[in-house]
Amino acid sequence: MPYQSNPAGKSTREMAKKRRGTALIIGLIGLVIILILGLLLQNTRVFGIGSGGILVLLVLLRIIPDIADSLVKRKLKDEKRAIRGAKAEETIGELLSKLSDEYLVLHDITSPYGNIDHIVFSKYAGIFLLETKSHGGRVEIINGILCANGKPPEKNFIAQTLKNTYWLKKTIEQITGKRVWISPVLVFTNAFVEPTRPVKGISIINKKYLLNILGKAAKQNLEMAGIWQVREKIAVALQ
Repeated sequence: MPYQSNPAGKSTREMAKKRRGTALIIGLIGLVIILILGLLLQNTRVFGIGSGGILVLLVLLRIIPDIADSLVKRKLKDEKRAIRGAKAEETIGELLSKLSDEYLVLHDITSPYGNIDHIVFSKYAGIFLLETKSHGGRVEIINGILCANGKPPEKNFIAQTLKNTYWLKKTIEQITGKRVWISPVLVFTNAFVEPTRPVKGISIINKKYLLNILGKAAKQNLEMAGIWQVREKIAVALQ
């Protein structure tokens, strides 16, 4: 039976669901706390609560709803970010589905440094590690730093991609006994990417250039290196 990869964006979709679930739990906990505080205020004599205690309860009733609301909004914002990320990964997954049978594509591979969005084995062009980003606006290198709309993004994409690249290289070497070359690529689905040279070996592109890059010969021909013949063994071990 041919190897079947995870769907693109699977773990990011799951992350979005978890964040919505967390927001719901926070909201429910906040509501329960408010109800308890209200009950205590209505029955101060029964519970032996003095004036100092009443003041504390009143303060808590004032701040708890704001705290809960702030936390819920933050989680819902994180959920929206995850959904955008999942859609971006799915967009790239759809692009990669157009590749011929001279390619093997893996999606959503777990690593110690966060999931690798896509890995592409090309029979003649080598191995590519793709990290997909959903940021809009303009992406460029400013003073050697990757910036989105003039500011560094919330995470260090270069560092993350490099760590995943080194991990993948080492893992494939452990599986096959062969040293391989990995070509890392940062792909932005919605942003204009200022043309630039690779940063620390990482190509930074808009999605419209992706298939072109995947067709370029790399430093290693997988057919001649013997990696192509064991690509599904590698895929199963990575999954």
